This record gives sequence, C-alpha cells and structure tokens, in this order.
Amino acid sequence: MKEKTKKYDCIIIGGGISGITAAIYLKQANKEVLLIEKSTLGGVLNKISIIKNYPGNPGISGPDLAYNLYKQVIDLKVDVLSDTVINIKHLKTCNKVILKDKELSCKYLILATGKEPRKLNLEHEDELIGHGVSYCALCDGFFFKNKKVAVIGAGESALKEAIYLSNICSMVTIINKYDYFKCKDDMVKEIENKNNIQVLYNSFIKSLNTNSNKLESITYLQNEKIINLDVDGVFVYIGSTPNIFGSLKLELDKNYVKVNSNMETNIDTIYAVGDIIKKDLYQLINAASEGMIAATNIIKKLNKK
Repeated sequence: MKEKTKKYDCIIIGGGISGITAAIYLKQANKEVLLIEKSTLGGVLNKISIIKNYPGNPGISGPDLAYNLYKQVIDLKVDVLSDTVINIKHLKTCNKVILKDKELSCKYLILATGKEPRKLNLEHEDELIGHGVSYCALCDGFFFKNKKVAVIGAGESALKEAIYLSNICSMVTIINKYDYFKCKDDMVKEIENKNNIQVLYNSFIKSLNTNSNKLESITYLQNEKIINLDVDGVFVYIGSTPNIFGSLKLELDKNYVKVNSNMETNIDTIYAVGDIIKKDLYQLINAASEGMIAATNIIKKLNKK
C-alpha cells in the first residue's frame, strides 16, 4: 500500500529555473509547496558552459547559476524531493502525483519537466552513451582532452558546445546537414576563427563505428560521398523533445503543451512552464518569468478560498 502524506497547495514537477522560480514565489507567499526533481536542481543549467545574456549575471556559468538558485531554495526552506514521478492523476478535488513508493496530493500542479535531447536513432547509440556518445559537452568534455570529437547539429547549442570543446579537444568537427547555421552571425565568425574547428556542410551522419565497445569512428554522407572520420567522441545537438505525461489529456501543439497567458493548461488546476510549453522563444529569462506568472496566479486563487 502506497504511503500517503499531507496535501500540498502546489506541487512543482521539475527543478529547472522555471520550477524553482515558481517555488520561490509560492514559498514567499507562505503556501505549502513541494518541488520534485529527479536529477539535480537547476536542470539544464547544469549543462550550460557559459551564460552571457542573463540580467545581472553576465558571463556566469550554468552550474554557478544553478547553485545560486539551489541556495535560495534551501535558505527559504522549500520542501524538495529527489524522486521520479511515475504518473499523475487529475481528480475533481485534487491532483495525485504518483511516485514509486508514495502518492502525493495537491490542489494545484505546475509541470516544469523540460525537454530531453533528441537522439540520432543510430545503431550502437544507446550502448555508446558514456563510451563515446554524449549530449552534454560541459558534463563529458573533460574525458576527451586532447582528442578528436564531432559535434552533430546546426543550431546555437551545437556551436556553443563546439566552441567550448575546442578549448579541450585537439580537433572538433561539426557535422551540419545544411549549408548554413541556424544562429547569429557573430557565433559563426567565432567558429571560423577557431583553428581547431572544421565544419562539414551538407553532411549527414550515417553510422557510429565501434571497436571493443567504444566509439572508433563515424561514417557520414556528403554530396553523395560516403566518408569515414576517426573520432573519439560524438556530441549530439539536434533538438529536444518535451517531457509530457501521457496520462494527462493535455492540449498540445507539435508535442508542446498549450497554455494561456496565465500559464494554465486546458486542465483546471494544472499549469505548465518552461521548455515543455509552446512559445516563440526558449530562453532562461522567459522561463523564469513563466514560473513567476504561474505561481502568482495560483497564489491569487488560493487566497480567494
């Protein structure tokens, strides 16, 4: 029988910047709030090498900003639970959050579950994670010091991580399926000025080649030519997929949750913020703003009861 605990005013699932911001506002309003994060507080911040456009913190590293947020949460004595949510049940009187060994109850629920990196869907990819394949340069770049790596992608994230890796690795090869990059020109110029970064345009990775269960090389297609490239590591940045709970009948737009200006979903008492919602910009500053908007609207509703 699952352990039952107190009923919270609000449970937030996801400890990224949007979820943490919501928790701060709710706690400061003296509400019973619980923040659930299955990994490390700060979420994707812990995978960003440098942040240059966050007000008041120019040039701060992602982990440093994550630590500042963590410290603020702890200082406020926000209830934090390190666990994985298995399921969610929306009832007329409350929302049930199902964990492995307990069931939690809340009046309001904020989904801040973020996105997972999209995979290449190539043979050997899963078995090579930690043995040559990575989705986080900040996490794993150190293991490829003075080695050759490839970065797969054409957007800002791919270029940022390629630049970061160029300061660690002997050679960084960017595999870009387009003949252009999807980012600002100044970032492309920075790439061009790096003597240990090469760009392969109009190129598609076809296979991950192994030796003794480790990555040995990749095979890519360029202008109808099949070419092998010796690399020790591959870093994948080809987009991401929102983490959505299938048990909830949320209204979606291309797999992203649709919300109104108050961050409310189509399900009463359930809100969504951060990278899982449909919006034009995915930036830290608006993710934090979304957490604040959801929290303040929940506070208003709780105060009316």
